[in-house]
Amino acid sequence: MTRHTSVLLEETIKNLHLEKGKIAVDATLGGGGHALAIFERIMPGGRLIAFDADADAISRFRARVAEMPLVEGALKEGALLPIKANYSRIGEMLDAEGIVGVDAIMADLGFSSDQIESAERGFSFRNDGPLDMRLDRSTDLTAKSIVNTYDEHALRRILEIYGNEPEARRIARAIVSKRESALIETTEALRSIIEAVYPAARKHQGIHPATRSFQALRIVVNREYDHLESFLAQAVERLNHGGRLAVITFHSGEDRIVKQFMKECSIGCICPPEFPVCRCGKSVLMRIVTKKPIVPGESEITLNPRSRSAKLRVIEKL
Repeated sequence: MTRHTSVLLEETIKNLHLEKGKIAVDATLGGGGHALAIFERIMPGGRLIAFDADADAISRFRARVAEMPLVEGALKEGALLPIKANYSRIGEMLDAEGIVGVDAIMADLGFSSDQIESAERGFSFRNDGPLDMRLDRSTDLTAKSIVNTYDEHALRRILEIYGNEPEARRIARAIVSKRESALIETTEALRSIIEAVYPAARKHQGIHPATRSFQALRIVVNREYDHLESFLAQAVERLNHGGRLAVITFHSGEDRIVKQFMKECSIGCICPPEFPVCRCGKSVLMRIVTKKPIVPGESEITLNPRSRSAKLRVIEKL
């Protein structure tokens, strides 16, 4: 098992304004780094609920804390509660625990090193394995089914919209052509197709040619944008007054969603200026804490290159 390095850990904890006795949510447990740091600051007397759609992540976390008596004790007492569920179900899961409001919520939208480096999960083109990419393996849609059944137009749109892939048309055409002779079943097979058709002039422009395509497929397989939008709306509703929501994003699409959502929450009346009185009834719900996103420093990027694209945004419930 690899040891996941939590991104922007100190910055996230600092901006959540955690205190002992508070109730907090780690919406994306992953490697557990953020969860343990949050737990340390709200105990004794606090409670931490942690979600993850990946059953393996929950199991790894339980195994990790089995060597930590205080944390293991909190697990048994319910003060620390890991739940296998997508974070888009945060409202439903909190209701099940009888929790109306919480004081802090954080979400790290990156995938953990354990997930990325597991060949059998199929998230990375660097490790040959089945073309899966499901975070929650109880769901049906896989990357394999997409690349082998979607038509060329649909594949191209996925690569363009979710991957910002400039060679989307070329890659989609190559995928459809290749699968006519044999199913595309592994990450290595898909990577080879992309590499073979990628223009030589673009192959050495900072990232591997398959990066954007794998990202796009992963987003669609896991319905990441849909789940993110649902989570944000529920998170704001569940925050107590003065509570904070911190979100770490890793690519422009999800950061755009978070940025726009936070902006809308921080704006009041949207009626035209010629209206003498407000008719929309919209009020300011949140205060943006981070006017500009917090990004990793050079030292963190050196120690953990995967952090280089991370952005942390924070808002506070009024």
